[in-house]
Amino acid sequence: MSRSLWGVAVMTIEDFLKKSLKEHLGKMKAMENGRLHQTVIGQVEKCLLRMVMEETEGNQSDASRMLGINRNTLRKKMRDYKLDR
Repeated sequence: MSRSLWGVAVMTIEDFLKKSLKEHLGKMKAMENGRLHQTVIGQVEKCLLRMVMEETEGNQSDASRMLGINRNTLRKKMRDYKLDR
C-alpha cells in the first residue's frame, strides 16, 4: 500500500514490484521454463548493483557498506553480472 509523505503518495517497493511483475508475469512464466525466481531476483539484483555503484561513483567499499555485503561478495556479483567493466 502506498504511503503519504508530506501529502504526496509514495509507492512502496513491494507495490512497485507487484505492479511491474504483474504486467509481465504471464510472459515470463511461459518463457522461463521454471526459472522465474532466478530470473526476477537476478534482474533486480543486477539493477540494484548498477544503481548503487552509480550512487557511490564506483567506490566498491562504499557500495558494499550501503548494500550490507562484503566487498569481495560485491566484486563476485559484479563479475557474475558482467558489471566490472
